[in-house]
Amino acid sequence: MKKYILCFMVILSVIFVSGCIGDSNNDNNSTNDTTHLTIAKNGILIKYPGNWVVATSGSNDSIIAVADPSSKDSASGFSNVNVNIERRNFTSSLETYFNQTYTKLFSNSDYTPMAQGHTSIGSYNALEAVYTQNSNGTIKQHRALWIEHNNKLYVILCTAPQNEFQNQVKNFDLIISSFRIT
Repeated sequence: MKKYILCFMVILSVIFVSGCIGDSNNDNNSTNDTTHLTIAKNGILIKYPGNWVVATSGSNDSIIAVADPSSKDSASGFSNVNVNIERRNFTSSLETYFNQTYTKLFSNSDYTPMAQGHTSIGSYNALEAVYTQNSNGTIKQHRALWIEHNNKLYVILCTAPQNEFQNQVKNFDLIISSFRIT
């Protein structure tokens, strides 16, 4: 039971801190192809929009985070539009871990499920959860994709205010479709 509570707390911390804007100029692994940037870091390669920046995340499991700096909240210092990628070890099956995590998360009335199911990202099979979160009166929409590879769990978490989420889908899709484990 303690393991599930810890897992729940880790996921909550990712949601709350995944968008802190960092300094992208210090990342020597980024390249620009005029409209997109590419980052290869911590065994992951992704492309992201050229007007976004590499962000920092307070989550211990975060390996890459990127954010739209134009959505930075001046009061909190966090970007409202971001993608955070985590990697962690786990011992149960992907589906069991996924279901237990979201059952626990959705028991909190601030979180509302919109869709869950199976999908694929390139050659990777994935589980997907789309949900909203009431965060101090602001409704955020999240799309989480869970991938198992070599006994490791990768979670791609896309976040935006619900009223802006649809406008960010092309940026989220760019990142998701370019995701590669190297």
